[in-house]
Amino acid sequence: MARSMVISLIGRPNVGKSTLFNRLMKKAHKAITFDQAGVTRDRHYGIATFNEGEQDQERQAVLVDTGGFYPQQVHDIEKFDEHRGQNDTCDHFFNIMKEHAEMAIEESDLVLFMTDVREGVLPFDHDIAKFIRSKKKEVWLIVNKYDSDAQAGAEAEFYSLGFDDKSLYLLSSSHGRGVDDLIDSLGKKIIEIEGSHSSEDLSLQSGLVPKQNVVSRLAIIGAPNAGKSTLLNRILGTNRALVSDVPGTTVDPIGGYFDLDFGKNAYLLDKKQVEAAWDKKKIFTSDFELKQSKVFEEFGDSDSPLELEKSLEEMYKTVFTEEENLDLEEEEPLLQEEIGEEASLETSNNIRSIHIVDTAGIRQKKKIKSFIESQSVFRSLRCITEADVVIYLMDATKGIGHQDRRLLGIALEKGKSIIMALNKVDLLKEKLKSQKDREEWLRNLRDEIPWLDFCDLVTLSAKEGKGVNRLKRTIQKTIFVRKKTVSTGHLNRFVQFLVDKNPIVVKKARGARFKVKYALMVKNGPPTFLLYSNKSMGIPENYKRYIKNNLRREFDLYNTPVHVIFRSSSDQEKGKIKG
Repeated sequence: MARSMVISLIGRPNVGKSTLFNRLMKKAHKAITFDQAGVTRDRHYGIATFNEGEQDQERQAVLVDTGGFYPQQVHDIEKFDEHRGQNDTCDHFFNIMKEHAEMAIEESDLVLFMTDVREGVLPFDHDIAKFIRSKKKEVWLIVNKYDSDAQAGAEAEFYSLGFDDKSLYLLSSSHGRGVDDLIDSLGKKIIEIEGSHSSEDLSLQSGLVPKQNVVSRLAIIGAPNAGKSTLLNRILGTNRALVSDVPGTTVDPIGGYFDLDFGKNAYLLDKKQVEAAWDKKKIFTSDFELKQSKVFEEFGDSDSPLELEKSLEEMYKTVFTEEENLDLEEEEPLLQEEIGEEASLETSNNIRSIHIVDTAGIRQKKKIKSFIESQSVFRSLRCITEADVVIYLMDATKGIGHQDRRLLGIALEKGKSIIMALNKVDLLKEKLKSQKDREEWLRNLRDEIPWLDFCDLVTLSAKEGKGVNRLKRTIQKTIFVRKKTVSTGHLNRFVQFLVDKNPIVVKKARGARFKVKYALMVKNGPPTFLLYSNKSMGIPENYKRYIKNNLRREFDLYNTPVHVIFRSSSDQEKGKIKG
């Protein structure tokens, strides 16, 4: 199998590379665009689709957006700012951005060299053209921001860069003018070089597309300069994200795919198998709710609440007995054999792919002043929403701060599984000389966040690679927990045990003891349980925590929030839930 064609967008800062990238990607992978130099810093990869030929066949290429590129190393930032007529903190990243642009050129089959027709040809453009040619790469010149015919003739000076009409394109990436012609040419170019690469070239697009079924989405979040980009590069095994000691290096989310071996139970993570398991539970749940609604229809308008209560009790016992006879625990060997055979048709190994994304550091709101940073924070928060598992990365030398607690709280509120990772432990060698010192340090950290005692805390050094394999094992465990289903029979027996062990009297219940008639797991990711009880209001918060914490321990629901919902027959009578 040959790799896809690689097309990189190269040019000075603020010539419209990200705008063209977004348009070619059809907004499937949208990068931040803003009228300021240095907004894009990392290399952004995407798989762009082009239609070409009489049958309108789809062909794909790897598209690479790069940060502003200056061929010469910037040694004196202040002098460089003076030469450019501005003072921009982004300049501190230009040297690293130069390295990334060079890497993008090296791995490209075609370079789209972008310029700005409004600014004309600058000395930097000549330097860039000379540099690209020295790499023996095919280059097309893109004269961007050509918005109207009133600019006709302005492109003449760009021929001084040594390009002819066949490799020069006039377009406006923001308005779409001339972009269709470029897309047609790119489609033809893909056909021209198709099959010219060997399978050995596949390493260039490693991590860009999943190799196996994608079973989870991860987001690395945390404060600025915690080492998120270094960790992403380490996990992906490639220098994908720009790394700098300057906080705020990452602006756009940078993502990729990596593989994990989930062992003989890997099939349980596949979408088809997860849906099959939940279909079985949904059938049972629907049958349960249907029988319950019939009882309400028959006795709901009765003058005797006790008659309704008695009928519900009989129905619960009947359904409970039926479910006991069909318990998934007893069916599990047969279910594994049945699902395992289906899974073997889809994949022949235990490897599964995981999508991971590095996000911009999130500072306190009052410290965010620029538009770019506010957009970065917005995108980071959106990545939390889209993820299944959040790796919260903290700087071990700084400990856990107020902002860390706030962001961890946001992830929990959104129902995300959380792995806490302490990075840069290599900088604490002098402080943590013995195992006793290390254990005491970890205990002190735990004491600062007692409400996250169910989350694993992994120590690592992303820079040196220490602890990364331990982190991957924790990720593996967490994904299994997130997909887990709990047998209804086991759940009911355990909940009944908890209630009998610690009985309580609910407020305003006239001395009646709290009872749970039936319990159901209604969803996973995060695990959510519905408890049908005689009273759903006035249950003490500490008792709710007692139920929740014991459910977590019994069913090994770690690194994830657990939701417990209480419902009673009076709720249904009042129309709070539908039967």
